[in-house]
Amino acid sequence: MLKLYYTGPKPIINQHGVFFRKSQIDKYIYLPIAIRILRTIDKEYKRDESHNIYVDNHDNYSDEEMLKTIQKYEPKLEEHVEAEERAYEKHIANMIEEVKNKSYLKKEEMEVWLKNIEIMKPYLLQREINKLYYIHSIKHIKRLIHKDKISEIDIDFTIKDWHVLTSISGNLEQGANSLSTIIKVDTNLDGVAVVRLLINL
Repeated sequence: MLKLYYTGPKPIINQHGVFFRKSQIDKYIYLPIAIRILRTIDKEYKRDESHNIYVDNHDNYSDEEMLKTIQKYEPKLEEHVEAEERAYEKHIANMIEEVKNKSYLKKEEMEVWLKNIEIMKPYLLQREINKLYYIHSIKHIKRLIHKDKISEIDIDFTIKDWHVLTSISGNLEQGANSLSTIIKVDTNLDGVAVVRLLINL
């Protein structure tokens, strides 16, 4: 069963406890913006024209709505998530083996470290799944940009919005049929700061 919920920043797990690296944010916080962009740009366009899109950043989506949106573009999403879970469970198993091989640890320290990994396993798994949802949303946005010849996406400026447009830009500039992009912060006619993704089709 697909699940989506906020976990938190990246955990650092060791024999002393669990600590959080606040600079490495859960991708969940960017997902509503990616979903908003995806839903906004997915519409009928005139053929053989490039299109500038303004994204209203006032819509709020529930976790269920966000999941349904991704599933609309990716019917086999659940299979992809299950495969990611299996791969990450192997990663966690490797973490456990690495701890067991740390000969410098006292018995009590090793037990604490292993227990901390066990406690944090659901957190680690969901955090990785949230990242997968975000990455897949960005890929669907990229596909629509190519298909519908979208040359510009504008959204009211926040750091989160800027981050998401940066992710889209990075994806557009990678792989086959790559497109060059520019991101800039500007002011619209109402004096509101706007971040713009300019795409060279």
